[in-house]
Amino acid sequence: MTDVTPLGPETIFWRLTGDWRTMLLAGRALVMQTAYPAVGAGVGEHSVYKTDPYGRLDRTMRSVMAQVYGGEQAVEEGRRLREMHRDIKGVDAKGRRYSALNPDAYLWVHATAFERFLVFLERFDRPASQAETQQLFDEWRRLGLVLGIPDRQLPRTVPEFWETWDRLVANLEDNPVVQDLLHNAPKPPPGVPEPVVRAIAVPVLALRRRLVAWTVPDALREAIGLAPVTPVEEGLLRAIGVASRLAGRVLPERLRYVPMAREARQRALRGDADGIVAAARVL
Repeated sequence: MTDVTPLGPETIFWRLTGDWRTMLLAGRALVMQTAYPAVGAGVGEHSVYKTDPYGRLDRTMRSVMAQVYGGEQAVEEGRRLREMHRDIKGVDAKGRRYSALNPDAYLWVHATAFERFLVFLERFDRPASQAETQQLFDEWRRLGLVLGIPDRQLPRTVPEFWETWDRLVANLEDNPVVQDLLHNAPKPPPGVPEPVVRAIAVPVLALRRRLVAWTVPDALREAIGLAPVTPVEEGLLRAIGVASRLAGRVLPERLRYVPMAREARQRALRGDADGIVAAARVL
């Protein structure tokens, strides 16, 4: 059996996962993940993202933080996720049987984490060097094992990853969940008027669509009905990249990281190994 080693404070994943700036590509990650047929069907038929969007977001964030910052609890979270996905199966609108634990579908969702961080570093931080790309890939493989993906299913080298990526990307297609993520606002939180949510959502969704159009493969962009970014739009997106890089240099850690990640990082710096797990257990 392959040893499973949770990620630690020395990893790039620890540096990036809880950074607020990476949320620029969170919507893009969801679009890419749900464009995989089995994932889109599973989310569309089994997820509560429409009826309980804020609760689902909170649970997803807590799960991700536990996977990366939770120490030994990360392995427990990986087991919990696989068990939770065991019953997510059915037949999609095209008559195809799907399962959330289909090896390619499960691998695809994990694959988007490595690719997303590379895109973030290139467009909104500092492009990864060859050594950093290799380190990030090695960490991605470790996290895959934490999530219960068998070692034999994980690409063993960066070139092999991109071969696998191209094979999986060829399966991506448009579906109602993708269109919902691109164009529709979530329902208002309790006590917040719908016009307020709509007013906020309009520019946020417009930015999401332009970020997706700017960063996904052209074939997927065309399949989901997005026009290429214009030169003016690209200039604005690059300006956001400049602001993001500046923020990464000048903002203190207490402002750059989501609270769960910040707490884990601070405990690690104090050498409080038990505290890292304790911080994750509030999830």
